[in-house]
Amino acid sequence: MLARIVNPIRIFNPQARLFFIVLIGMCFVVDGVYTVLLNLYMLRLGYGTEFIGLVNAAGLLTFACVSLPAGILGSRLSTTLLMKAGVAISVVGGLLLPQAELLPPGPREVWLVVVYALMLSGFSLFFVNGAPYLLNVVDTALKHRAFALKTAGWSLAGFAGSLLGGVLPGIVAGPLGTTLSEPAPYRLTLTMAGGVMAITALCLLRVRPLLRASEPLAEDMLAEPAGSRLNLASPVFIVIGIMTFIRLFQVAGTATAMVYFNVYMDQQLAVSTALIGAVAAVGRLTGVPTALLTPSLIERLGIVKVVLWASLLTALCLLPMALVEHWLAAAIGFIGTLALTSIRYASFVVYILDLAPKAQQPIMAGSGEMAAGLSFAMMALGGGLLLTAFTFRDLFLLGTLTALIGTALFWLYILVSKRKRKLQPAL
Repeated sequence: MLARIVNPIRIFNPQARLFFIVLIGMCFVVDGVYTVLLNLYMLRLGYGTEFIGLVNAAGLLTFACVSLPAGILGSRLSTTLLMKAGVAISVVGGLLLPQAELLPPGPREVWLVVVYALMLSGFSLFFVNGAPYLLNVVDTALKHRAFALKTAGWSLAGFAGSLLGGVLPGIVAGPLGTTLSEPAPYRLTLTMAGGVMAITALCLLRVRPLLRASEPLAEDMLAEPAGSRLNLASPVFIVIGIMTFIRLFQVAGTATAMVYFNVYMDQQLAVSTALIGAVAAVGRLTGVPTALLTPSLIERLGIVKVVLWASLLTALCLLPMALVEHWLAAAIGFIGTLALTSIRYASFVVYILDLAPKAQQPIMAGSGEMAAGLSFAMMALGGGLLLTAFTFRDLFLLGTLTALIGTALFWLYILVSKRKRKLQPAL
């Protein structure tokens, strides 16, 4: 599996390779270790699902709110500069957050909310500007491979982080003289994860700035002139708005699974931390071959069909989690969701970036990540509140329905776009 990641990297230039290394390091922590341990850490601190939902929602809402400004700044200034600033901010947040245990109640709650939001704001700056950076640093013929590899590396990093996150607390608990029912092992593991981000940040020092995205190429006829005001009524910004709205719904199913899977397994099904980490790791690992399969699927079926089918099947994967109260059903649903999300993400991001001229690609990326962050925030906060009156079954059914709406909206957009092209007179 590792060879299938390493070998394709060799076809890319050194700048693209550095980006992949930084992406893997960041996702190892944010989408791996934190996916497994953050909620469990807060549970061990004595907090319930309502506060856990608040912390997740605050962080994800910050990610969403920062995403659009990050894209605009990337288009006006430098995607490279924004990536470097984002990683630095994430490192600070990652090192500070685990120290919440040392604070008294009151300041501790504020600390968890604010510092997690800080960490995800940095990740937003990095992630939003990383997509247009990668698109412009690789050859056009390699763009589908680049984004498939980006998604595969993201999944592989999440796998390693989830696996290590599930195992390390048990390993460090003995020397600390504590058990897994106490927060100390989780604090130490999260602190070590922050150190991994700090080491990763050093690789960005060798990343060279690109041509400013606000300096359009000759073929970017729809791009806004450099230094001009953004014309939100222009066709390109209308398309950006439509894609943002679609992604808001489209991501909801994945958001529900990723935010509440570990809480569901721990609280409802009484599954061990190690098994939760193992299932999360397998889900991430399964996303590696599916991501690498995406370019072949696009070549055979076309990018539109790949996006549609991946979106539909991702939504349906939540049904086993909702309808069967057993850890194996939950694991199958979660793993399927992450596997198909890799295909949907790798294909959809390239699709929407291709809709925008080069100068507006950071804004398209920022709008898309803003929508994804809002979707995660809504499901995190709404899910925490919903669980105070309803069940996990209702939460997962809501995620399924919302994701299906996003799939239907994308299908409707494709139908309308095809009809408009047919109605346009030939020149």
